[in-house]
Amino acid sequence: MQQYYMENVAQLTNQTRGIVGSVLSPACRVWLRSQVSHVDDLRVDIQGGSRQILGGTIPQVTVVAVGAVYQGLSLGSIDLIAQNIQINLPQVIKGQPLRLLEPISVIADVKFSERDLQASLAAPLLSQAIKDLLCQILASDPQQANWHIDWQNLHIAPSTLILQGNLTADDRTVPIEISMGIDIHDGHLLILDPLQINCSIDLPGSNINSYQIDLGTDVNITQLQLVTGMLLCQGCIQVNP
Repeated sequence: MQQYYMENVAQLTNQTRGIVGSVLSPACRVWLRSQVSHVDDLRVDIQGGSRQILGGTIPQVTVVAVGAVYQGLSLGSIDLIAQNIQINLPQVIKGQPLRLLEPISVIADVKFSERDLQASLAAPLLSQAIKDLLCQILASDPQQANWHIDWQNLHIAPSTLILQGNLTADDRTVPIEISMGIDIHDGHLLILDPLQINCSIDLPGSNINSYQIDLGTDVNITQLQLVTGMLLCQGCIQVNP
């Protein structure tokens, strides 16, 4: 009886390894690549018991990616851990694309270099946040504002992020520099404080010393730190089907 049980366990384990190696791992890589517009290197490690995986639940997936670009954000290096992932395993085995059946929480550890953040300034999330901030600094209606800014440089010092560029307003171009500290409240409220604006022309809202950006309730950041040349971020993101 024990031998029969052990043989069944071995058979089940081998079957699971075959599914993970030939089906699940490639399907996960394809799905992850479909979520980003670019990635230099992507490694996926699937862990879990045979019965769980064969039942359509992946107990844990660990992902390490380098050079990933997600919705315009250059993520540099990122480590992800997701657990208890419900997927459409019968369809995946038949060659159909992997789909999430339920939302999952992904623990993320991301490192942004100065180059990564510089490349991310045009991403919808950052560009809109910066535009809203500049509208407040310029005290202008975003629909009628007659200004443009060309970012030239981004520098990360300990506890301080510095943006430098050229501001064109009313047919006049002048340098502008915005330096800011960064903090996080309630997991999703990004606080720019202290905030300092340096510009040679009078800007109605240049005395602003704090600004808040809501990243949305699907984000829960637990650590955000500026060190020389790097922005370090840890937290949890909800990924919906």
